[in-house]
Amino acid sequence: MKEKKYLLKESNFLVKGNLSQIDPDTDLIIRFEEDRQAKKLILIPSESICPEVIRKVLGSVFTNLYAEGYPSLRMTKDEEKILGDFNYQLACYKRYSDRRFYKGADYVNLAEALAQRRAAECFATDKNPNALIKVSADQIFVNVQPLSGAAANNAVYNAFVEIGDTVMGMALPHGGHLTHGSEFSRSGRYYHIVSYEVDKLTQKLNYEAIKKLTVKHKPKMIIVGYTSYPWAPDWQKFREIADKVGAILVADIAHPAGLVIAGVYPNPIGYADVITFTTHKTLCGPRGAVILTTDEEKAKRIDSAVFPGEQGGPHINKIAAMAVAFKIAGTGKFKRLQEKIVENAKALSSFLEKRGLKIAYGGTDTHLLVIDLNTIETKTGFPLKGEIAARILDICGLVVNKNTIPGDKTAAEASGIRLGTPWITQRGLGKEDMEKLAKIIHYVLVNIQPFSYIGLRGDLSRGKINLKVLEKARWEVNQLIKRARVEAPAYKKTLKFGYPHYAPPIKQLVKQTPLFSEHQKLRAKFSQSRCWKMPLYYENFEEELKAAKKGVALIDIGDMGLLKISGERAKPFLQQVSTNDIDKLEPGQFLHSFLLDKKGNIIDDVSIFYLGSDDRNIDSYLMETNPQNTEEVKLWLRELSDGYISFDEDDIFAKIEGPVVVEDLKEEEKLYRTGLALYGPNSSKLLGLLGKVESSLNRLGKFCFSEGEIKEVRGIFSRINYTENTSGFRFYVHPNDALGLWNLFLERGREVKIKPAGILAREHLRSEANLPSYKAPKSVVDVSSLQKMLPSYFHLPKCYFIGQKIIGKAAGVSGVKKDKFQYREKESRIRKTPLHKEHLKLTKRFTSFAGWMMPICYSSIDEEHRAVRQTAGLFDVGHMGVIEISGEYATSFLDTVSTNYAREINPGESQYAYLLDPDGGVLDDVMIYRQDLNQYMVVCNAANEEKVWMWLNAVNSKKFLIDKDYPEKEIEGRVIIRNLKYASSGKDQKVDIAIQGPNSLAILQRIAKNRKLQEKLIRIKKNEFIEDELAAVKMIISQTGYTGENTGFELYLHPDKACFIWNLLLDKGKEFGIKPCALGARDSTRIEAGLPLYGYELAGKYLINPVEEGHGAFVKFHKPFFIGREPLLKSIANRKMDIIRFEMMSRGIRMVKSGDPVVSEKGEYIGRVTSCALVEGIQLGLAFVDKNFTREKTKIGIFILPRRGEVSLEPSKDELCGGNKVLLHEKGVVLSRFPAKENKRKAQ
Repeated sequence: MKEKKYLLKESNFLVKGNLSQIDPDTDLIIRFEEDRQAKKLILIPSESICPEVIRKVLGSVFTNLYAEGYPSLRMTKDEEKILGDFNYQLACYKRYSDRRFYKGADYVNLAEALAQRRAAECFATDKNPNALIKVSADQIFVNVQPLSGAAANNAVYNAFVEIGDTVMGMALPHGGHLTHGSEFSRSGRYYHIVSYEVDKLTQKLNYEAIKKLTVKHKPKMIIVGYTSYPWAPDWQKFREIADKVGAILVADIAHPAGLVIAGVYPNPIGYADVITFTTHKTLCGPRGAVILTTDEEKAKRIDSAVFPGEQGGPHINKIAAMAVAFKIAGTGKFKRLQEKIVENAKALSSFLEKRGLKIAYGGTDTHLLVIDLNTIETKTGFPLKGEIAARILDICGLVVNKNTIPGDKTAAEASGIRLGTPWITQRGLGKEDMEKLAKIIHYVLVNIQPFSYIGLRGDLSRGKINLKVLEKARWEVNQLIKRARVEAPAYKKTLKFGYPHYAPPIKQLVKQTPLFSEHQKLRAKFSQSRCWKMPLYYENFEEELKAAKKGVALIDIGDMGLLKISGERAKPFLQQVSTNDIDKLEPGQFLHSFLLDKKGNIIDDVSIFYLGSDDRNIDSYLMETNPQNTEEVKLWLRELSDGYISFDEDDIFAKIEGPVVVEDLKEEEKLYRTGLALYGPNSSKLLGLLGKVESSLNRLGKFCFSEGEIKEVRGIFSRINYTENTSGFRFYVHPNDALGLWNLFLERGREVKIKPAGILAREHLRSEANLPSYKAPKSVVDVSSLQKMLPSYFHLPKCYFIGQKIIGKAAGVSGVKKDKFQYREKESRIRKTPLHKEHLKLTKRFTSFAGWMMPICYSSIDEEHRAVRQTAGLFDVGHMGVIEISGEYATSFLDTVSTNYAREINPGESQYAYLLDPDGGVLDDVMIYRQDLNQYMVVCNAANEEKVWMWLNAVNSKKFLIDKDYPEKEIEGRVIIRNLKYASSGKDQKVDIAIQGPNSLAILQRIAKNRKLQEKLIRIKKNEFIEDELAAVKMIISQTGYTGENTGFELYLHPDKACFIWNLLLDKGKEFGIKPCALGARDSTRIEAGLPLYGYELAGKYLINPVEEGHGAFVKFHKPFFIGREPLLKSIANRKMDIIRFEMMSRGIRMVKSGDPVVSEKGEYIGRVTSCALVEGIQLGLAFVDKNFTREKTKIGIFILPRRGEVSLEPSKDELCGGNKVLLHEKGVVLSRFPAKENKRKAQ
């Protein structure tokens, strides 16, 4: 018997229990989402609230089934009444079966047939007295299996057109859908797409223009349907247009399906050959799609196209849920909802327009509208784009999406935001709420300060907003949300979710500390300051103050704010938001600092405690705030972390490091800590009376804290150090332990005459320490005078903190004197790389380059160039500088000296960057490799090795200027700098060998032999590297290069092993077509790839900066400071020139050289050539020209100047006579700045 019970127990594999027990994470995520939907107003037109009853069906046992195929044809023709005769249906099923590939579909057939019939009933027009075409439900064929709208549309393509056929649909930027012919969708790749657009003047469909386009291109299929065009179409006119060319007319009513059913949008039944729609937009059902047709033959083709053509088994749970959705859609309540949705959309559009916002397409008569952001005048001069508008509205509590409008070139740079009213109408908001909503949206949009960064694929639109504007908008959105209905069970469950989830502003209630009742017993006189009710004093204020100064006073500091700031970038975050030097803190130390706003006004004075770092390199800090300012500080820090608020009135581009998590320990039950403090010289004596452990607190150093225990009460204990003369201790403990500790101090403190003291004594002590008072109304304090009174709260040499500029301006001319870095090139002997002897075996053609004797070519430049593009080329790059930077401050050092973002590099990754001088001039372009958390390798140009070495050491010394306007500035801490080319580096010494080209990986794998290393080599992505042994030689193998090749590696190894590896690569690479390549091919490949050479396309006589050169994406202006940032920003604000890549149009002409003048097609001088090379008989080059002439395919002319005095000066044109010669320009054309991968030259 026992064995039988055991077997039953062991064979029960059914999972039972609550989700919160089985998977608390997923349960919590669902609750988070419920909370979000309750606390925000969702204005996405393609979203709606799916009723709980439908969601229950989605989670029903139908989820368990597979049911490939369809119900019997008989069932698809049955009326709902007959379908409801379950006995009859089951009898038929048992006798005739169905069209499924699986058995067990007894009830699946009922659910699917019911959904089909109800859908047909919803769209039938025979009972509509206003319908011009009468179609009954019996005449409509329905497929409810498509998994989504895209799947439904793709099935229609499969059913009615062949690959390559012409299909017409609305252009995506004008309101069409991806599946209507977008190049990013299957539809745009497989078919010849002709797109119709809105009329430029009316912003509406021009049916005559569409008709002409149709007649001209004769599409086989025309799709009518929109995702953002807000006007209903004329189905009759589209039917006539389709009939002109015999096209299939498809009505995609994914968005307005619910409106159609309710009769507030024209029904395409009887006009369109095929209708597709989704069930989760205005239909307010589950996520799915439906295809309708009134033609039985077309229905058969559709069924085959859906299954097995487009997808496998249908989602039966979704189909059952659809049946419920169609049932609801047939009710009067649903009809009234749809009418209200349209009414709200029209009202919102009208109210927005009245406030001066332009509504794209001129308005709406449906459920959606689009705001045209182009007409908003911005303070920054940058255009406001949809993405940043949507982001900022979202953090205000309004969920919208960016959307293209006519004139937009890419979806990434969409100039519109799309709004829809289904969701907010379901929640009960009406016309008067639309007016309030319009006011909020307008207020936010006109206050966004847009700007852009330079990205790898174009500009990255960004924006900021004033914190007060943000808070006001949130408050007003919250007032609307209070009026909106929610599903009660969900809302009750999710009330407690606050930060970092969306937490609308709430009115602060009066708070009391855990010791409030104790204060009452002691007959304290209370005072309410902001939201705290605290003891002002007890019996005698003067006695309390005397005790705090000369004896010992016990003060409840439970009203003080205690925030926890944590994150991988918590240290630099706090370094930039506070006035003091956070970076110097060790775990167990704290300091005092001020937080300043963008005007230099004091937000608060705070104490910052460094808790340490965990194994994920997450730093954690505690910040003690004054009670009057806690909410403001908390909001300030959180919004700075998010990155959307302005904090510097002179610099819109800068962002504070982040993100970080800012937790209020008084909001977190598990983390909650309340505070007590002992003030006065006798506080140490009192601790000594408590025993050995407690007396150890007396040994705490100045500005130190510890996590410990006092009589079994655990907490964080620290010194109090407002000034040199202040003495005392702070104790942060769990609220449950506060009373016990308070009474312990009072009891044992009798021997030292302890007195409880109120906030009046605390404020008096602060005042004596010259700390500001925060009594309402908050007065403005001169921060520069405060800096003189409390210098220990400031660290002016920091590279950046909020308010630093204002303090600097107020202070006037700095008394700090630092040297200006100056570099003078010295003549030195010509050096040779470790491979020089190997080069002598292969060539006699050498040149002096950057102080190094280097080969020009081994065979010919052209042959070596082809090897790089077609097989593999081997380069000696041993002349390049290799410098190591390491130490605790290595990352911050590199972020200070380089333009890119060193913190973003992970160990095993590399990054391209520039080194600038304090004037914004380019010292060099470099590659930075991160070998470990605090170890980097910097590779610089051979010509600049000595200069870079001296510059990095100069910055590291802190003796040289790094900011002309603020001489105090210096790096956070010194680093260790080693030149890995020097013999003194010993075993770490390194030189560079590069193997470039499509076969380079195969060659390295052949040498590797070891399978594990071969797999490692395959996995190395662009700008990644590994440190391993290749042929028993330890080296860094990096997927980088200077040729523009997609596949290429650089090997950094000890110079003693260079010859061995060089010869091994040539030997093993023979079968792969490897060739040794020299300077000539290195130059020609980099020119073809559009890459710069220092002194030519960077710096040089034209002082070309990185943005002008074309690599502005590697200059991260979001960093508030790097050396040369401000001058570079000023320079590019007025930039007039850019580098272009060009191609000469004639072969066999003289060689174009650096310095040759470039003219426009009309002969206007526009710039100079910087580099040129011969590639496959065609001259390719780079030139620095007027930016008005940089567009691809622009025709230019180049005057190839005489060399070595070949031609004398030309006579003026009016003095020309027989035999005179004049210099004519040769024709060229501007190419794309960088070659596209798919357009590589034949040589590649």
